[in-house]
Amino acid sequence: MKLLRSTLLETFVTVAECGGFSEAQYALGITQPAISLRIRDLETALGYRLCERGRGGFRLTERGEAAYRKARSILRSARDFDAELLELRDAVTGSLRIGVADAVSSLPGLNLVQALQAFLSRPNEVRLEITVASPAELTQQLITGALHAAIAPFRTQSAGLAYEPLCREEHRLYCGRGHPLFPLPPQQVSPQAVAQHPLCQRSYDMLVSPDLGSPDPQAVVANMEAMAMLIETGQYLGPLPLHYAESRVRAGRLRELSHPQLRWHSAFSLATRRSHIRSRAVELFVEDVRAACRHWSGPDTPS
Repeated sequence: MKLLRSTLLETFVTVAECGGFSEAQYALGITQPAISLRIRDLETALGYRLCERGRGGFRLTERGEAAYRKARSILRSARDFDAELLELRDAVTGSLRIGVADAVSSLPGLNLVQALQAFLSRPNEVRLEITVASPAELTQQLITGALHAAIAPFRTQSAGLAYEPLCREEHRLYCGRGHPLFPLPPQQVSPQAVAQHPLCQRSYDMLVSPDLGSPDPQAVVANMEAMAMLIETGQYLGPLPLHYAESRVRAGRLRELSHPQLRWHSAFSLATRRSHIRSRAVELFVEDVRAACRHWSGPDTPS
């Protein structure tokens, strides 16, 4: 039985990603009985059960988990293969899988929206996928081929990936309205004063020096939204990008602890695989990102 790009595999992957038959029927545009029949046919062809469904809810079996990972990889590779063949007739098609760090839409110097507008303005048949994840997760997905390109502050770089500098992101230290440092005059905010209070930091980017507090932060978060939320409780200090914190500062919910030693930068890069032949869609996206970053003439653009 030929499984590559089969309807049965497509159905199985969609069901797994949707978390059940009822949710998948809207994504697939077919009824639950039709989905059930396809999954049963696939299980018959494979000779083992892929998922449990019933009163206990939907869940993948152990073999089903392994089959899902393999099937997803096969379908991605098949889409890329299709795109390479169709490009022989000068069509921009296939998938474009992009990864980004969180909270980049307002990052000065990146202009990702402008890059996407330029890419989407061309006639194309591209299926666009955007993943938001940590730099470590994006690196792993680039290496495995799950992503074609990623934009993030890659402090650790992989030999198998190519990195192109794009811009810098400035970070400052903030406290919330209820924090003891919030009402203090600027001259009383010093690294020594900061060191007396608990810090929260991102798990993938420990910007603040241990000299300003405990070597182990008292709270660790996975994204900017969680960081801002904890700072706003008034219980923690934490670093945030200047562009991300501005609206909260204007609203009086956060205060920047202004001091020359309380400023940091993250260098953002565009990462792609070195050894992989790029599809036309990936090449065009890379060109659009470069053009959007060149268009920016602000102080955060790398020299």
